[in-house]
Amino acid sequence: MTVLKGRDIEAFLKTRFAEKPVVLVYGPDQGLVRERAARIGAQVTDDPNDPWAATEFTETDLSEPGRLADEAAALSFGGGERLVRVRGGGDPVSKAVRLLLDGIEAGSVKPNAVIVVEAGDLKKTSALRKACEKSAAAAVLPCYADEARDVIAAVREALAAEDLTITEEALMAFAGRLGDDRGITRSEIEKLILFAGPKALRDAPRQVGLEDVEACLADGTQDATFAVWDCAAAGDSEGLSEALHRAEGAGASMLGILRISQTKLLRLLAAARMVRDGKPAAAAMKSLRPPVFYSEQRAFAEQLKLWTVPALEQAVQDLLAADLGAKRTGAPQREIVERALLRLAARARR
Repeated sequence: MTVLKGRDIEAFLKTRFAEKPVVLVYGPDQGLVRERAARIGAQVTDDPNDPWAATEFTETDLSEPGRLADEAAALSFGGGERLVRVRGGGDPVSKAVRLLLDGIEAGSVKPNAVIVVEAGDLKKTSALRKACEKSAAAAVLPCYADEARDVIAAVREALAAEDLTITEEALMAFAGRLGDDRGITRSEIEKLILFAGPKALRDAPRQVGLEDVEACLADGTQDATFAVWDCAAAGDSEGLSEALHRAEGAGASMLGILRISQTKLLRLLAAARMVRDGKPAAAAMKSLRPPVFYSEQRAFAEQLKLWTVPALEQAVQDLLAADLGAKRTGAPQREIVERALLRLAARARR
């Protein structure tokens, strides 16, 4: 069994284990799932769209479970390993992967490919997850939402690759504006790099300052999403409905809105507990990591006055229940998220 965590995941993404031809990448953070799957694929082929070097299956393609094992054993046209990507975590994928792993362990299947399975948030009882976790031929990479230190590390690493540095003030401000979804984080980092200028377009190193961050983050999807939270936390139901509409129009997903709202709520709860224990509101906001972005401090301070710790704790449970409900197959995500946020706004008014 090889379930990777923390630094082991990063080491695997740099040099995967040759004895693990099957890799399951799963979790609620689909941006991170896609990123890690792409990094593993890049170790096998420079072009994942090259039909001679890579093949992709969906759940529908695997109605015959043996197809995956056949493809894994097929020889590459140009020699070397091939990449086989599988998207989905349902029953057809579970059966196909289990059949493949059984064949590898029995010696009846000799893989000439790396099989990367991209799935969503799998429960412990998932047949796919159980099959991969118990197999010596598989590596399992869970993908959960980034913590603040992960976001900061990702920003530093991406900027350094483009010969960019960033002031501590700008880094805290930038990280404080990001959610915990890796896909959104990467998108915003790429936007900041383009704004500052990629290495190929500069003659010398460059430092990113607070003014760069302010200009780069203006009027984006994140601003539209944060407006949803601000309206909900302030008890503005009418404004909340309008903000949800604008956020959708800006390309924000309902689950993305919900997760950013959860992150904001947890930060507010952490600060509220400090204030309850006697710390001034300004000091509580500075104690958060990353600290509250300066342009949000007024709204954050008002929210601290408005909300009690017990009310925030109940709101956390409500949003968690909405998150779980929205992930169910066929669930009306927009209605679930909107209802949860409207309830939060109603609690704020009370």
